[in-house]
Amino acid sequence: MAVLNIENVSKSFGDTEVLKDINIEMAEGEFLILVGPSGCGKSTLLNMIAGLEPITHGDITLDNLRVNERSPRERNIAMVFQFYALYPNMNVRRNISFGLKMRKVPKGEQATIVDRVAKMLQIENLLDRKPAQLSGGQRQRVAIGRALARDPALFLFDEPLSNLDAKLRVEMRTELKQLHQRLKTAMVYVTHDQIEAMTLGDRIAVMHEGKVQQLGTPREIYDSPANRYVAGFIGSPAMNFITCDLAERDGRRVVQLDSGKGPVDIELTEAQSAAMANHGQSKIVLGLRPEHLAPARESDGQSLDCVIDVVEPTGPDTYLLTRINDTYTTARCTPSVAPAAGDSIALTFDIERAVFFDAESDKRIA
Repeated sequence: MAVLNIENVSKSFGDTEVLKDINIEMAEGEFLILVGPSGCGKSTLLNMIAGLEPITHGDITLDNLRVNERSPRERNIAMVFQFYALYPNMNVRRNISFGLKMRKVPKGEQATIVDRVAKMLQIENLLDRKPAQLSGGQRQRVAIGRALARDPALFLFDEPLSNLDAKLRVEMRTELKQLHQRLKTAMVYVTHDQIEAMTLGDRIAVMHEGKVQQLGTPREIYDSPANRYVAGFIGSPAMNFITCDLAERDGRRVVQLDSGKGPVDIELTEAQSAAMANHGQSKIVLGLRPEHLAPARESDGQSLDCVIDVVEPTGPDTYLLTRINDTYTTARCTPSVAPAAGDSIALTFDIERAVFFDAESDKRIA
C-alpha cells in the first residue's frame, strides 16, 4: 500500500516555477531520500507534503486520502527540522511531550510515551535539562524524540544532520538508519549530501532544477545513472566524463582514447556495441568511475599509457589525476602501488562497468 503518493505536482512562486511535474509513489515503511543541490526544490517539496506550502498543481495523498487543502495537524505526519526548533524555556521532557499536551493526551500516557522515546534514543539522563545545556547531537535527538512521540504515519526530515560536525554526523546517520529499521515507519529525508543519500535510503530521488532526474535504489542510481547530472552528482570522487569518437575495427566497435602518448582503441562489449549501433552517433561521452580505472597488471588486456599530474592520498585509497582526451581524469589505486606526480603509468579500463551518454542530450545510452 502506498503511504504517500505525489502525482503531477508543480509549484510556482509568481511566474517562477520551482517544481515541475513531480511524480513519486512511496511504499509503506520505505525510507525515501530527496537529494540535490541548494535551490533544486527538495525542501519546497517536503514542505508541500507537510502542508506548510500550498500546491500549485497536482495532488498529494497520504494513506489514500487527498490532503491538498488539509492543515499540517490534520495530516498525521511528524517533521524534524534542520535547526531543531526546540522551546528554549522548556526542559527535554516538556519539549517531547508538548505536542501530546496540545492534542490533550492524558498526563499519565504522556509520561509513558516520553519515557519510551527517551529510552529508545538513549536520552533518559537528559530529560530535566534545557536545550542550552545540550550538545548539537543531543538537541537533534530531542527533536527526533518529539517527532517519535506522535507515532505518525510518515516522518519528514529536513537536512537534520547538516549542523553537526563530521564525526557526529556519521554517528547520527547510523542511529537514524537503526531507528528506521526498528520502527518500520515511512520516512522522507531531504539532504544535499550524496553520502547520506546512498547510505540511508531504500530509494533515492535525485533532483535538479525542480525536476526528479532519477528515482531508484542506491545501486540503480550509482550503476545506471539516467543522465550525466545524476552520474556526476552521485559518487565521490565524481564519475569521469571523457568525450570520445566511436570507430569500427575488424567488425567491433571501439572508443578512441589518447593520453598524449598516441591514440589507443578500447574495445566495447557486444552489448555496448549493439547499443552504439542503435544510437547512430560517432561522438559519445564515456562515463567511468575512478574505481573502474586503475593501474594495469600484466594479465590485463586493454590499457593506456598516461602521465600522472597529481597524486591524492586519502589513506585507504590513492587517487591519480591524469589527462585523457584533453580531460582531467581520476583513477583509483592502492597506496602500495601509487606512483609520484610526473611518472608514467599504464591504466586499464573496466569497460564492462562503463556508462555511455549522448554528447548532445547528456542522457544515458541504454
